Amino acid sequence: MSTRFGVFVRQGWGMELVEIRDPVQQWEAMTAVAQAADAGSWDSIWLYDHFHTVPTPMQKITFECRTSIAALAGNTTRVRLGQMVTCNSYRNPALLAKMASTVDALSHV
Repeated sequence: MSTRFGVFVRQGWGMELVEIRDPVQQWEAMTAVAQAADAGSWDSIWLYDHFHTVPTPMQKITFECRTSIAALAGNTTRVRLGQMVTCNSYRNPALLAKMASTVDALSHV
């Protein structure tokens, strides 16, 4: 068994995209990180399932985890995709399973 390494794709909840004003450019920055990981030696990319900025909710872009992972599945070819911090109060478990199985098919991995 070998050690595997993943990288987080920051999606705005930690205020790391605020210097980029255009949401499309923010998304492109996220995609660039995912594609660099895909082209490099990383085994996986991860996103958090946070809905707003922390520690204080602010009117800043925070990309939603599940739709972002689905889009990144179409922009990568090799890395595995995952999410961290899923609260079972946000979504019905059957819906969450359906969403995960859809992303699994989209990812071709």
